[in-house]
Amino acid sequence: MNTRQLECFTKLAETLNFSRTAKCLYTTQPSVTYQINALENELKLKLFLRNKRRVELTSAGKVFYDDIREVLIKINIAVTKAKNYSQNFNSSLSVGYDSNINMGYIPAILRECKRKQPQIYIYLKQFFYEEKIVKFSNYKLDVIFTVKESVVNLPDVNYRELCISHFVCVLPVNHPFAGRKTVEIKDLQAQSLIVLDPLKRPSEMVCIQNEIQVQCTNTHIYFSDSVATAYAMIKGDMGIAVMPDFVCQTDNGLAIIPLLFEPSVSYGIAWHASDTKQETKKFIDITTNLYLNKDR
Repeated sequence: MNTRQLECFTKLAETLNFSRTAKCLYTTQPSVTYQINALENELKLKLFLRNKRRVELTSAGKVFYDDIREVLIKINIAVTKAKNYSQNFNSSLSVGYDSNINMGYIPAILRECKRKQPQIYIYLKQFFYEEKIVKFSNYKLDVIFTVKESVVNLPDVNYRELCISHFVCVLPVNHPFAGRKTVEIKDLQAQSLIVLDPLKRPSEMVCIQNEIQVQCTNTHIYFSDSVATAYAMIKGDMGIAVMPDFVCQTDNGLAIIPLLFEPSVSYGIAWHASDTKQETKKFIDITTNLYLNKDR
């Protein structure tokens, strides 16, 4: 089995026409026929039912198409990345961030890295909290943006704090609390609260959310799997959200009001202590400088 056979198969599965498939792949119809026959013989499966009038996928062909199409896309992406890397870069850095993170600083970090380290290929990868930590622990990621508690007990890790995050209320601009400078826990009584899914959050943040729920017994709680979903729920008048400020995104239709609540969350960047690559060090320094100079 080779990629040419798979390309012919997926295109024929989509067009169900040998002539059109040949035109799409810039080849001849006999060549497409040969590749399909060779693939079916190797798999010992009939992938297509065909006669002079029509072509259609067999049941086995439909199942094979669903799976192999994704595989072929990944192969093509991998080949493109490899060619691009070999032509333009001499090193790489994989950076993981949470799917809920405010992306405000990422563009500036990337611009500065490209200016100072143009030879470095940066893989920017988005994960939910647990998957990100697993990938980092297994050395699949060089650097991650994370809360301190997530990595403090991991082996071979360095952590640099970028900011101290506090909890805030996110609510519609026409909400009675929108004009306030702060909101207290007691004010949340009888409010419908939207909190981030505890199964996708570090335990430090979960404990804070739980404390709010304990103190606000006369409330209805909604769980959201992402900040984007929470924002949609707020705009849909389902409630007001309580979340750490480092995940909040600017939205003209919403107000972000500080919550008077003592616990805070350390948010920063982590990398492997055994990593001695200069590109990692420079990425950490660039990120730190941008965060530290944010108010200057």
